[in-house]
Amino acid sequence: MHQGLLGLLDEAPVERLVVEITEHEPVEDYAAFTSALRLLRERGVRIAIDDAGAGFSSLRHTLRLAPDIVKLDMSITRNVDTDRGRRALASAMISFADEMGMAIVAEGVETEGEHATLKELGVPFGQGYLFARPGPLPYP
Repeated sequence: MHQGLLGLLDEAPVERLVVEITEHEPVEDYAAFTSALRLLRERGVRIAIDDAGAGFSSLRHTLRLAPDIVKLDMSITRNVDTDRGRRALASAMISFADEMGMAIVAEGVETEGEHATLKELGVPFGQGYLFARPGPLPYP
């Protein structure tokens, strides 16, 4: 919501930018917040909701902000292959995202079993130790 942000985007490759909204900071004024996000979207920036399903506020963010990307929290993806409750919740979140035209990303994928189950449920994207450890970006 900082006034200087839009100016920083003038020469940025906005088609490659995603603003990730987390539940760790409360939103005091949704009207002002959605207005600021609208200005970013008009420039081509995509919006993601981080930690979806981790708490009430992330679900509220998902409903009110209609993001382009929903990042399924690792508390749901962890053991999704062996825990019926997690699988059911993941399935519901995936169905919701699909119906709303939102891309979904599974966070915290660490085992082949989790990966296989998430793929079976329709998750096309994932991040976690199964794929790579965090590290510096390669620069030319």
